[in-house]
Amino acid sequence: MITAIEEAALERITSRIAELKTGGNQKDTKQLLTANAVAVAVLEGTFERVTNSSWRQDVTVSVLVKFKNMNSEEARRKGINPLCKGIILLLVGQKLGLEIKALQPKSFSDATSPEKYTAGVIEYLIEFTTSFYIEKQEDEIVDDLLTVGLSYLLKPGDAVADATDTIDLPDLPKG
Repeated sequence: MITAIEEAALERITSRIAELKTGGNQKDTKQLLTANAVAVAVLEGTFERVTNSSWRQDVTVSVLVKFKNMNSEEARRKGINPLCKGIILLLVGQKLGLEIKALQPKSFSDATSPEKYTAGVIEYLIEFTTSFYIEKQEDEIVDDLLTVGLSYLLKPGDAVADATDTIDLPDLPKG
């Protein structure tokens, strides 16, 4: 469910804001994005027991937005502030076609490092909360999940991924 949330939130944002189509799933809140971009990740969560075999998983959905403008900090803020508001409005109350509680805004913060600031970049981290239910599963289903997850590991010494994803990126303008 976590990957589905990340992918659906990213798709909702990038399908509506063409300039942020260089989005991706982020590995952490410090990921380096290379252009005006957005990244989405579920980086933390908690569990609450519902029954002996089911739990509610509460998660934080993190959206990292990057905006570059070399003119001034004021110009960067004038650019990123409406982008952030638009992203919040795109996601608030959404279930993203999934069996989750509607997304609720939690917080936002300026996540710009000193190096990014010097390079004319500003980054904001916007966080949402949602939850969904998980249930104890039979060993066969658990084994399938583990097999899929482990297929993305590199075997020691072979440097070849056993599973990969294909991502098509648009051609960058020349100049």
